[in-house]
Amino acid sequence: MSRGVLPAREALLWGAAFVLIAAWLVAVRFTSDDPDSALYASISARLTEEPASRWLAPEWWGFWPEAGMTGLFREHPAGIFLVPAALARLGIPGEQAAYIVGVAAGLLSVISAGLIVGRLAGRDAARATLVLIQVMPVAFIFRIRANHEYPMLLCLLVALLALDNLRRSRWWMLLVAAAVTSALLVKGVFVVLVLAGAVLWIAIDPTEARVRRRQMTALAAAAVTALLVALLYDAAYLDTTGETFWQGYWARQLGPLRIATPLQGAAALAGNTLFYLSRLIWLPAPWSLALVVVAWRWRADIATSWRGAAPSVRRGLGFALAFAAASVLLLSPSNRYAERYAFSATYVVAAAGIVAACWNWSWLQARLAHLDRRGTALPVLVWLLLMALRLVAGPLLPRL
Repeated sequence: MSRGVLPAREALLWGAAFVLIAAWLVAVRFTSDDPDSALYASISARLTEEPASRWLAPEWWGFWPEAGMTGLFREHPAGIFLVPAALARLGIPGEQAAYIVGVAAGLLSVISAGLIVGRLAGRDAARATLVLIQVMPVAFIFRIRANHEYPMLLCLLVALLALDNLRRSRWWMLLVAAAVTSALLVKGVFVVLVLAGAVLWIAIDPTEARVRRRQMTALAAAAVTALLVALLYDAAYLDTTGETFWQGYWARQLGPLRIATPLQGAAALAGNTLFYLSRLIWLPAPWSLALVVVAWRWRADIATSWRGAAPSVRRGLGFALAFAAASVLLLSPSNRYAERYAFSATYVVAAAGIVAACWNWSWLQARLAHLDRRGTALPVLVWLLLMALRLVAGPLLPRL
């Protein structure tokens, strides 16, 4: 068996497992009891009845009557609907197509997380990540969804991989631009979290000056590309509806927004900060707790213990902690808060916790490596079993 993080044989098995789950979703006409997912799946299906020229301008179409929302859908840009609508045109039922896209984004996020960990902490830690990152509360809650969280996480991870690969070729600049632009089209203003992650990655990456300049150029070019695409999106939206998109979007997103500061709204700021910190501990547990345990064991001589780690591992842990802190700082001042806003930070913390767990409890990594050497394709098997559990017993499972 290849010693790579993602052997060719296993890549084929991942593909086969995905096709099997996609077929299962269609066969049982899967729908979610998550209101957001149900809404987005319904809009995706209804969108296919419109000409493709109107796909940038979906409407509420009465799918959320209890909220009293009507007219054009301006909660976010239409990026989340485009691929499901295209799949529906190919014959896949529209609602299930939305969940299939969500599952695909989740699967690719797991694989991307493993590849990043492999770059920083080695193959065994990466293979452990492919298995263990599937087993935590946030993964159970979001196992099969049709909303924005997994696509946004995937955009972040792809941007980081592309930035890392710039040391090999300039062509990876294109993927950085694609990731940032996709994040903008999927969830609008939340692209700032992807940009923040990219900036932190560049800042913490101890690469040579030539590569650092290439990374900074790539990120600047990605931001300019996203801005140009936003302008083109607005022009196309105006041509289709007679109205601009971004003006209505900002009014919807920022109009009711209130920002707390230490001087004004200190109690709200403290409450929101505690809210996000608690989610970053609970949702990626037990791997978040591994970070706490390792820090506690290092407490007597944390500087020496930190220096004892490989430089690439220190870089990864430093990035994870910095990105989690940046996410909390960016999200906490707003009066609009939800645990899904910190979804990407949750996975970053989990990946760091898994590396810490493998480092602190060598038996865990050794046991997983032993199973891996037996050619079991353990990550694929775990993914299939957990997907099947969600499809069979989903209504009976508690919200972890």
